[in-house]
Amino acid sequence: MSKIIDKVISSIPELDLILKQAIKLLKLDKTPQEEILKDFEHLIREVESTAFNIYKEYETKAFEKLVDLWIEQKREWITMVLKEKGEKGIKEILSNFITLIREMEFRAGQMRKARGGKTFEHAVKILLNLAGVPCEEPHRETKNILKRIDLVSPDAETARLTPDKAIFIATKRTLRERWKQVVPEHMKGARLYLVTINGNITEEKAKEIKETGMVVYVASELKEKPYLKEKPWVRKLTDLPKDIKNTVPKPK
Repeated sequence: MSKIIDKVISSIPELDLILKQAIKLLKLDKTPQEEILKDFEHLIREVESTAFNIYKEYETKAFEKLVDLWIEQKREWITMVLKEKGEKGIKEILSNFITLIREMEFRAGQMRKARGGKTFEHAVKILLNLAGVPCEEPHRETKNILKRIDLVSPDAETARLTPDKAIFIATKRTLRERWKQVVPEHMKGARLYLVTINGNITEEKAKEIKETGMVVYVASELKEKPYLKEKPWVRKLTDLPKDIKNTVPKPK
């Protein structure tokens, strides 16, 4: 049975392909950079939401495919049970199928959970690039030093060789995820941006973030809270691309 589930699960496209479809559906590949810069936070939500809806469509098709494959594999047994037991055999057939569906739902749930945070990270990277802000995933060497870093700007090589000329970005959908970053002595001057979109930040957590030397980007409505409004290291997510553009040295 697990082979059937493996087969249908593998029919769900990789995250990058789903995000490409979301970008195309929203026509963001043809949207001027100025509009993406202006509406960055809203577009992050749009991309995430659209990508999730596309994923759900593929997941539904995977479940339908599972039904077809199961019937095909069990056809003779189903026919025999119905012939021998009539209506009473339906319960036996459904019980067998429910076991398979439970396993499929468990596997699909794991996939949704695993892709959740990655979708946000990839959406940030794609939209920054579409807004004319270069960024990419860091080299493994950089990841070994700064373990919670997901993206760097302007590029991985600059981040590795001249970290003082780069920005290091950690993306977390919520700050319930592990975000604390230990910065080695030789990188104390590195600019660390913590980018999040959901959840709350208490005043205590905001102070904790400041002590690490990080700048945190949050949903606009959260930044408007009185205890965060006057904290310059807590910024609106929509300001992220403009801040990077103004900070990272322009290529000569």
